[in-house]
Amino acid sequence: MVEKRETILIVDDERFNINVLKDLLDHDYDTMVARNGAQALKRVNSGTLPDLILLDIMMPEMDGYEVCKKLKEDENTRDIPVVFVTAMSDVDDEMKGFSLGAVDYLTKPISPPITLARIKTHLALKNSLEKQKELNQIKNKFLGIAAHDLRNPLTSLQGMSQLMLKIPLPEEKKTKFIESINKTSNQMLKLVNDLLDVSVIESGRFDLRLNVNNLSTVAAERAELISEIAENKGVKLVSNLSDLPDSQFDEDRICQVVDNLLTNAVKFSETGTTVTLTTREIDDKLELGVTDQGQGIPADEIDSLFGAFKKTSVKPTAGEKSTGLGLSIVKKIIEAHKGTIEVISEVGKGSTFLVKLNKQ
Repeated sequence: MVEKRETILIVDDERFNINVLKDLLDHDYDTMVARNGAQALKRVNSGTLPDLILLDIMMPEMDGYEVCKKLKEDENTRDIPVVFVTAMSDVDDEMKGFSLGAVDYLTKPISPPITLARIKTHLALKNSLEKQKELNQIKNKFLGIAAHDLRNPLTSLQGMSQLMLKIPLPEEKKTKFIESINKTSNQMLKLVNDLLDVSVIESGRFDLRLNVNNLSTVAAERAELISEIAENKGVKLVSNLSDLPDSQFDEDRICQVVDNLLTNAVKFSETGTTVTLTTREIDDKLELGVTDQGQGIPADEIDSLFGAFKKTSVKPTAGEKSTGLGLSIVKKIIEAHKGTIEVISEVGKGSTFLVKLNKQ
């Protein structure tokens, strides 16, 4: 996939100055041009926002200071870094620019190496701030989910434990309470683990512990553990596992992948249907597939399927809980292994999730 190039808007009323900057930038960046302040404001509000603006100060009708002021007053454009490029070199002029929200001040005639270095620095800072904002949004979602999804089960656990402590109960009732407490606590633990996994992945601290293992062996072990969940729901779990060569992967993380895919397949399957787990070797890849005969996923929802906190319109068939985190974690784990995951689905017929890992 071709990496998206960053876009820089050049605002200057002199064609010569525009040409100098375009010749300098076009090799590494996409450029947009505006010949005056009004045109610049129109450009940023009529299409794709630039990643950075190079803004002249001395322009007719609306000078660069006024343009910068208007950009910083608009919620949609206030975070775009503005770098003044001007022949005005007085300290008071620079201070005025910074007070209006500009991030830097370059004097004409520009020095190409310094200009490129400053642009690179400010784009890196912008990307870092955007990443931090994204992480803060994820953190806030964590807190919201934890407060909402943990409060009710915690209340239930507290109520059942208080009854067991205060009221003599028959053994049969105690057993049911204990089973309910165990089930509820397991659901809470999974939610907490998912939240912690996403937090680690998004923070950039996600490290793999690679060891030589066998994908079919690991898949068989996980299928055996998940089979009880499938049987309790009346879903048949079938394994068609090939004799694969050993390869390097993080066993714990790949176990997470298999567990998530299998439990998801069971969760969205009706009683009496089959979930099939397969492994095979294709050229230089090892493939793991999970196929169900469930409801299928609408085509327009597949692209967002692996996003954190994303849920489709398809609901679990027996009221099972779903946080919308599992598939996001699966995708991150597979990408960390430099593998791929794809979905083949048809509404009313079921879905297949295919994981491909490199043979190492």
